[in-house]
Amino acid sequence: MKEKTCWTITDEFPGMKSQVIGLAEAVGLPTLHKTCIRRWPWGWLGIPWGDPLTQLTPESDSLTPPWPDLVISCGRRSAPLALAIKEKSKKKMVCVHIQDPLVNHGAFDLIAAPEHDNLKGPNVISTKGALHKVTREKMHEDVQKYKSLFKGLPRPYSVVLLGGSTNRYKMPLAALEDLIQKILFIRDKTQGSVLVTPSFRTPFRAQLTQALANESNIFLADIEKQNPYFAMLGVADVIFATDDSVNMVCEACFTGKPVYSLPLMGHRNSKPKRFIQRLIQEGIVRSFEGEIDTWTYVPFNDTEKVAALVRETLKGNINGPKN
Repeated sequence: MKEKTCWTITDEFPGMKSQVIGLAEAVGLPTLHKTCIRRWPWGWLGIPWGDPLTQLTPESDSLTPPWPDLVISCGRRSAPLALAIKEKSKKKMVCVHIQDPLVNHGAFDLIAAPEHDNLKGPNVISTKGALHKVTREKMHEDVQKYKSLFKGLPRPYSVVLLGGSTNRYKMPLAALEDLIQKILFIRDKTQGSVLVTPSFRTPFRAQLTQALANESNIFLADIEKQNPYFAMLGVADVIFATDDSVNMVCEACFTGKPVYSLPLMGHRNSKPKRFIQRLIQEGIVRSFEGEIDTWTYVPFNDTEKVAALVRETLKGNINGPKN
């Protein structure tokens, strides 16, 4: 029997790519990631209008047969592409979407939507937050791989996850300078070490490197050369994450370790802030206001929960589509 295959489809945003790849890895099928952007005005509208497969920019990855057995898409702009592939394949495939696709909900086999989307339906899986690529195995493997990077740094380890500019927020230099002061404060408060990782969205990384270069007990990941992100989550005693990313705080909360939210100066995007506020109300996350404590909560692993349902749906699709 031919081995089943999977495509993941997103636009260029890393947060969406992380979610679809994380789910595909958990499902366990050979996977190709497709970065696809629909030309204006179709991409801007984000709705099925015409044939979405003919509306891609020249830089997009191709979407041509042979079709996979599973397509996982994320974001409203990618949803029409996934449904178009399902139609071309005569529906002999499983189509899974992450987040609310906003249109044609019933056309998807499964939709994994976070609780804050308030989406209901027989094919909807409600998740605590964003899916991601973090696993216990990856953290353990990377701790072994990168432990020499942290050799000699005193405990406790405070890990700081830095976000940055988004499509709705342009991070100013003043915001980074404020975070640098918080990093130094955390080090002095704990009398331990601070392990810092920026993201590719973090602007002014040269200034960040220069500011921390001569500071003791500070480790700054050079993500252009190597990214010990999973290792840092694995060794962390406490995690601090900026408040611009649902994905990042979900990855931190997967660990079960204390997680503090760091406010980004000038950041007012309501979606991640509302999500983080709910986690604060539930006692999972705390807002950083100068004190550093320890507490426990039940870590959530939505990725495996959704993957299990996808695997079951694939089994039911062997003899043809269910719908």
